[in-house]
Amino acid sequence: MILVVGGTGRLGRALVPMLTGAGHRVRVMARGVSSSFPHVAGDGVEHLRGDLASEADCRKAVAGCTAAVFAASGFGLKDSDPRAVDRDGAIRLIHAAAATGVQHMVMMSMQGAAPDGPIEFLRCKAAAEDSLRRSGMEWTVIRIGLLLEQRLANVTAPLESKGKVLVFGSGSAPVTFTTVRDAAALARRALSDPALRNRVIEWGSETTTGMELAEAVLARAGHGSVQRIPLAAERFLSVAARPFSPFLARVAGAGVWEESGAAAFDPGLMRAKFPDIPVTGLRHALLAMPVVGER
Repeated sequence: MILVVGGTGRLGRALVPMLTGAGHRVRVMARGVSSSFPHVAGDGVEHLRGDLASEADCRKAVAGCTAAVFAASGFGLKDSDPRAVDRDGAIRLIHAAAATGVQHMVMMSMQGAAPDGPIEFLRCKAAAEDSLRRSGMEWTVIRIGLLLEQRLANVTAPLESKGKVLVFGSGSAPVTFTTVRDAAALARRALSDPALRNRVIEWGSETTTGMELAEAVLARAGHGSVQRIPLAAERFLSVAARPFSPFLARVAGAGVWEESGAAAFDPGLMRAKFPDIPVTGLRHALLAMPVVGER
């Protein structure tokens, strides 16, 4: 049995069918009752409602599992907190897994994770990585770039209602994105390939700028224009929004970090070691999306 934490998110939705298709039994853990399970129970899939804040739920989640994938994140949820999910929740699950006899855990992390990272999310990911490495289990840390499909959803949100595609900051800073398909394929590979055990892997799909991404979206939609969110506004909101909207503050702070160019990296060296894992990018992600605001 393989546990997938965050199985109702974009990455989990892609990963679970890959695992069941390979003959694995999968337990999908999701919090609360608001998140619907995208995969039908049965045919190798088991559903579990649980909260990473609960030690009992974490123990229940890992019981009987030989491997686990931590694909949950609190960054993009308005009612969540990366400290509670990406740091404390991850560490709580790691402790439960190690105590229960889980043999291997795959941790989906973020490129740039470091104890002194410039944004809290990266520091939370670094703390979870460190806990996993010290757990006694075999481990794989996969540091991905920003999820491309999530960014596309964010920038195209006002396209249908306002005819606008968002560009954050200057739009000229390079950002290395990872597609959901690529991230899921690597996580599946890590569960079965000993060459990916006990190592940190940085995995990206394509490096592009915010303006290039917006232009590609507008070309596919056939209409619309760019709406810029100035860097000065992001800097202001990253501080001023903290008391009333921590979500808005951390999103703005991440935008400031991206503008520095630190969100870009070269995945070529790691990809050269695993050339059989397909590479997808912006073109594939756009084709998979509906034509937003089609007229």
